[in-house]
Parts: sequence; structure tokens; C-alpha cells
Amino acid sequence: MRSPAREVERALKSDIRIGPRAYVRAGGAYAGGTLARDVSYLIAKGEERGCSMPLFRGVRESNDLHQEWAYNALVRSLGVLSGHSIAVLGLTYKPGTDTLRRSPAVNLCRRLAATGARVIAYDPAVKALPPDLSGSVDLANTAPDALRGASAAVIGTEWPEFRALTADAFVGDRQGVLVLDPGGFLASALQADPRIRYTVVGTPT
Repeated sequence: MRSPAREVERALKSDIRIGPRAYVRAGGAYAGGTLARDVSYLIAKGEERGCSMPLFRGVRESNDLHQEWAYNALVRSLGVLSGHSIAVLGLTYKPGTDTLRRSPAVNLCRRLAATGARVIAYDPAVKALPPDLSGSVDLANTAPDALRGASAAVIGTEWPEFRALTADAFVGDRQGVLVLDPGGFLASALQADPRIRYTVVGTPT
């Protein structure tokens, strides 16, 4: 079943003024240092000139709230997170970099660890965790290692190598597993498998 967000995306792209290649896909919050810095800079410059900048303030507030999507979805689905093993695949703020600055996946790991959940992370570009995470988050050597035994998995970064993962790698020897994939990156491999509670941004819960 197509999610409401995907229906909106399809409708927008059907407009010739926008086009089928436009980046209007629902997904995770924006991350990294550059865009966040630019939004804050524009707010500050506007206020220096006596402008309240409600549009840019709204963008920043909306993005801050959207950063909570994965955590809130885990709580809605699993309840108390303490005692659960949760895999986070991808830690960098985008694929193709090793930068962890303003990474939603890193922030999610911190929050999950604080609940008492066991957090197992994997990222092909990350060889060591930040000092504040090294004692509370396990860094796996491979994606299948991170998924082994996890009752839920979160796609934190859309690394191309994750497309090679099968539904069996996520499910393992369990009856089922929750997979949170904000942008629907692995939909073709996971969405139709009845063993997987596959959730993307814009999917009703």
C-alpha cells in the first residue's frame, strides 16, 4: 500500500513546473552543519534588521521536531525500550562522508542508550564511536552483525551497500522485526515481507 506521503510526492512530480526528478521525497530531517548553519544565519541577519523571520524559524522548529520521528516510532511500536536490542545502520549525516556532526543517527543512539536499550550501530565509514558513545553503544563490524538479535532496526544513513541486505538478514531467527526506514530506501526489498513491520515517514501508525 502506498503511503499518503508518497501519494503527495507523486502528485507534486506530475506538475510540469516541478517535474519527476525534483527532490520532494519524504524522509528524515535535514542534517549536517551547512544547511542548519545557513538557516540560523538567515534568522539572525533578519532579526538584526528588525524582521521576525517566521518562515525560517518555522523551518528550524519543524526540523527539530522531525528529528524525533525515529525515537517516537520506536516507543509507539515497542513501548518501554529498556531491554530491547536496536540496530542503527548508518551513523554519518549522509552517505559518502565520515562526518558525524549534527547526525540524527548519532543523536538517536544517545537517546536510545539513555533509555537502557542495547544499541548496536554499523557504518562503513565509521571505525570508532565518539567518546560519549563508546561506553554505551556497540559498534559492529558489519551490517548483518548489527542486525543479529535486534528486535528493531533503523536506517540512519542510506549507504548503497545496505541495498544488498535481504529481509532474512533483518528477521534472523525471530518471528518478526520492526524496521524504520525514513525515506523508504529499502522498500523494494522489505516492504512486502509479512515478517517485517516496515515503517517510513508518512506511513500511518
